[in-house]
Amino acid sequence: MLIKWTTDKVRTTWLNFFKSYDHHILASAPLVPNDDPSLLWINSGVATLKPYFDGRQTPIAKRLVNSQKAIRTNDIENIGLTARHQSFFEMLGNFSIGDYFKKEAIVWGWEFLTSKKWLNLDANLLYVTVFNEDEETYDLWLNTIKLPKDHIIKGTKDTNFWDMGQGPCGPNTEIYYDRGIKYDPKNIGIKLLKDDIENDRYIEIWNIVFSQFNNDGKNNYTDLPRKNIDTGAGLERLVAILQDVPTNFDTDLFQNIIHECEKLTTFRYDINNYFSQDIKQKAINIAFKIIADHIRCLVFAISDGVFPSNKDRGYVLRRLIRRAVVYGQKLNINEPFLFKLVPVIVKNMGQHYQELHEKIDLVTNVIKNEELKFWVTLITGKQLLLQVIKDKQKVDAAAGFKLFDTYGYPIELTLEIANEKKAIVDLKGFYKLLDTSKDNTRKVRINHQALTVQSSLLTNLKVPSTFIGYQKEQVTTNIAFMFKEEQAVTSLRNEIGYLILDETPFYAEKGGQAADDGVIKSENSIATVIDVQQAPQKQHIHQVEVKGELTQTDVVEAQINSLHRLYTRKNHSGTHLLHAALRKLLGLHVMQSGSFNNYQYLRLDFSHYETLTPEQIIMLEQQVSKWIKGKYPCQIIYCKYEEAIKIGALAFFGEKYEAEVRVVKFGDFSIELCGGTHCDNSQEIEQLLITSIESKGSGSYRIHALTSNKTVNHYLTQQIMMIKEQSNNLFIQYQKNKDNGKQEQVIEKTYHTIKSLKTTTVDWRKGKLLIVELQSLFKKWQINIEELNRQKIVKKYLNLIPKTKNNYKLLITNFENLDIKTLREIMEHYRNQYQNIIIIFINKISNQEYLVLVASSKELHSNKQYQSNNILQKILKKYNGRGGGSSILAQGKINKLISEQEIIENIL
Repeated sequence: MLIKWTTDKVRTTWLNFFKSYDHHILASAPLVPNDDPSLLWINSGVATLKPYFDGRQTPIAKRLVNSQKAIRTNDIENIGLTARHQSFFEMLGNFSIGDYFKKEAIVWGWEFLTSKKWLNLDANLLYVTVFNEDEETYDLWLNTIKLPKDHIIKGTKDTNFWDMGQGPCGPNTEIYYDRGIKYDPKNIGIKLLKDDIENDRYIEIWNIVFSQFNNDGKNNYTDLPRKNIDTGAGLERLVAILQDVPTNFDTDLFQNIIHECEKLTTFRYDINNYFSQDIKQKAINIAFKIIADHIRCLVFAISDGVFPSNKDRGYVLRRLIRRAVVYGQKLNINEPFLFKLVPVIVKNMGQHYQELHEKIDLVTNVIKNEELKFWVTLITGKQLLLQVIKDKQKVDAAAGFKLFDTYGYPIELTLEIANEKKAIVDLKGFYKLLDTSKDNTRKVRINHQALTVQSSLLTNLKVPSTFIGYQKEQVTTNIAFMFKEEQAVTSLRNEIGYLILDETPFYAEKGGQAADDGVIKSENSIATVIDVQQAPQKQHIHQVEVKGELTQTDVVEAQINSLHRLYTRKNHSGTHLLHAALRKLLGLHVMQSGSFNNYQYLRLDFSHYETLTPEQIIMLEQQVSKWIKGKYPCQIIYCKYEEAIKIGALAFFGEKYEAEVRVVKFGDFSIELCGGTHCDNSQEIEQLLITSIESKGSGSYRIHALTSNKTVNHYLTQQIMMIKEQSNNLFIQYQKNKDNGKQEQVIEKTYHTIKSLKTTTVDWRKGKLLIVELQSLFKKWQINIEELNRQKIVKKYLNLIPKTKNNYKLLITNFENLDIKTLREIMEHYRNQYQNIIIIFINKISNQEYLVLVASSKELHSNKQYQSNNILQKILKKYNGRGGGSSILAQGKINKLISEQEIIENIL
């Protein structure tokens, strides 16, 4: 059947509609939040736009539209059971940042939904809700849109006011579509909407938030200096209505995946089961829905650089894979299969999300590997579960949760097997532990939820300021604005404050590049530049420490630290080349997920499914070195964002870009959108040395590296010196006790090899391995020497003569500061030499602490008074000590030295 409204068509229509009203189309940001600790995932259309709404950044345009990828997994257990719960979804959004407000948002929304030119929905089937105190919005619906009163429902602050406790907030209005009586079998009607009852008849398809107030955190509301519009419409919901299907899972978005899954099993999905409600078929449908939902989420999340692991986002993916595999088993799919569904998703959604095509192999391999691991887990988990049932005849909450949380064993399988074995599972307790675990995760993030309060000082600051740092490093200019503690001032005297200059050579920290440092001088002052940040209106704000008095009327000389800029340029260009080398060596799925460059070093974060080998690190350096020697000029191109993407420029980590962007290009191998400062020629980088690579979690790695001959040579010199110093310290200890054995020859050879190392990259890498080898050799040698020394001590005490008493031998000896191993070995010697012997050793540890060791022969144990522990307990009781042991060997501590005579008289 031909579908008039495909998902791609709905998404494109949305974007084109708002483009016709001068909205700038934003590409979907990655699913991983950029610099937002309050979010695990991007979970809404507005989530990536927080800096625009709170005034920290100025948007590329005041009117914006997007279709944003999003993930929500708070209620993963409901996915597949309801019509609209999904882990991955797309949120259609249109936004106004201080431009249009209520009237335009409502009028345009109504036009898009009802106009024959656009979606052409029946206006008679649309209902709206409004905040009961928002008379302006109510009036717009009633008198401008001409909506009947009985189609406008007034809601409370709970239902129609968007508020996060502190920060921007405001009332909202929602649009609902009435799908008719067949989705309301009890014919409850509009009461479903009025009483906010969960239902499948009245479906929310549009939500407009009027962000007009600021909440100070104590529910005191004041007008925002800049009012905003945040509209959200669920793409999947709109598509389900336009395709006239019962649930989101019955749209083309999911049905293509389900049909592909059907090829792997004899079971079939039945779209009509929503109405027929056959119990067996319902379970089959649920399994298909869960698999289709989870594989979509996995494909997009892995494409954005998240890999399955045991924590945070990676844990979510691991859980999705395992849950999908379990439901695959319910369809009799008893082998890894999820990875086989990846191509159909790429085909489905690759037209809009082009990046999926280049990630298909990566995503397939990651899912396949994780599935294989889980099949091993299923076997292990089943064994553990069977042992729990055998030991306890039940599965208590703690055991069920441990199987689920630690071993990844699904609770569904626990229930299934427990039922087979007629064992009870404490499900209530399990879910209580699960909820506690979820709450703990939420608490980690809850303190960061509120958007920052808009700063009217910077948000509305229009003073002109020009960055000239690409061309000049020093300039004579005027002060455009001065402030401290968010108050404008006309002078700063011996204090820290902030400046905006008419023209500035100082680079503001952004795009991974550190801010310039330097000085700003006037006739009566010198201001050290501590930091430079970009204001919402693009001015560079200089944080300065002023010595003397600086006034706003002063003409100043602004001078950056040119040497620091020089080395920062080398590191920034080195980052671009290193990133290109990573993609060339490992594959185009590798994407930079963060970077930092200053004059001292560079740091680059990237996504990949395994760490780099030492050989790959060397290959990376060799590739970068080849490009450095190639003397490739750095080309700077200014063009439209769309043109930059067409020529292959890479954009990163959800950055927001202007309509005109700056492209930095080295040869044909490195083309990136970047506002940073760079070398004029790749040769100026001189060289690049990777100093370390570390894991930031599953699938995420961080490289530290250095550039320039001077920096690298200094680093290598320090490293070689440190290796030689460590080696020398070990050798000094070794020489004190050397015994000229074979092992010592190896130690000396390794030491002299380290001693001969030169200040080169090759010798540094060799030295890192050699010092580890030397430390290992030294440790083994030290153990041998200690053993030899111990044997010498033992030998000294092998000629003691025990006394004969009654029918046994008695050996009582005092020692000083011998280790327990030596004492026991001496004791063992005499126990083996004599039958019917009692041995008591007293070892002085300090003036107030003595170790007592007692051993007795088995032949004496028939008499309990001769058993070691009983003898020891008499000593401890008499001399106020503590300890214990067995009939053969016992030990304890007392606080005074006791003589042989005292033991014979008082104990034996």
